[in-house]
Amino acid sequence: MTPVPFRPIVRSALLAAGLALPFASAQAQSHPVEVANCFETARFDAPPKRPMVHDVNMTQTMLDLGLADRLVAVSGIAGAERHLIAPPGVVAALPQLPDRAPTLEAVLAADPDFLFAGWSYGFNEARGLTSARLAEMGVATYTLRESCIRIGPREPIGMETLYADLLALGRIFGIADRAEAMVADFRRRVAAVTRLTGTTAQRPRVMYCDDCHTDDAPLSVGREGMTSLLMDLAGGRNIFDDIADSYVRVSWEEMARRDPQWIIVSDHRIPAEAAIRYLLSAPQLADVEAVRKRQFIVLTYAEQTPSTRNVDALERIVRTLHPELFTP
Repeated sequence: MTPVPFRPIVRSALLAAGLALPFASAQAQSHPVEVANCFETARFDAPPKRPMVHDVNMTQTMLDLGLADRLVAVSGIAGAERHLIAPPGVVAALPQLPDRAPTLEAVLAADPDFLFAGWSYGFNEARGLTSARLAEMGVATYTLRESCIRIGPREPIGMETLYADLLALGRIFGIADRAEAMVADFRRRVAAVTRLTGTTAQRPRVMYCDDCHTDDAPLSVGREGMTSLLMDLAGGRNIFDDIADSYVRVSWEEMARRDPQWIIVSDHRIPAEAAIRYLLSAPQLADVEAVRKRQFIVLTYAEQTPSTRNVDALERIVRTLHPELFTP
């Protein structure tokens, strides 16, 4: 499959260094291993030999874990390659499937022995692409922990939800030391942010806005989505935190009534500039404080959905919402 050309940008020295490590350089981990996988336990007798990953955020995580050279297929990244962060040539070499939402047949045609995906992030009953069906075909899976809420009740969203994914992938692929070091660094950085935000009494009202470039109902986030967690950790308050779900459709009228002071705009396949132009021109939003004051925070898809780039986003959000905490 011919990949779309891409010019990579490396933003994190720590993760870039991890990418540069050969797969075999990590201390060997013993198998078999068992990991929590949504509401079941998955057993892996050996590291996957032909892994596949779906969606931009999970692809970024696999890249940051140093697993790019093991991937036999990637799906769901077409049109968003420019946002993936990796050393030169890595993203261009990824073997892409043409469909952004592949069917079971398309996945099986790539002949993987493992798929990392999630509910609403690839897994889909209507398309027949489920972990149960793949298991029947001899393909093991790991499901993005945040997405488990789509098939049953899970624990409230927290950074531990992300860390569980990273530590599980580390064990599955025999690179537990690498994953543990990454999680330890993330814990340190998140703790530094929450020490600061714990001292502030003001928590600005924030909305996440995707598909915000037309009159159609935008996609936002309830309290169980990663983007909502980032708002909270950064000392803000999600205006839709009364919705016990992750990513949800809302109305422009309700958004205007709740009057966010800041709007997080998704920069994914539709450029953030297009969404901001719409928000600034929509008459029904003219009195919204974030619109009046042009207070927008732009995040990529991998930054605002569960991935190894969430802490980068958190650090940027807190500096935007609370610049006073960083005044000398």
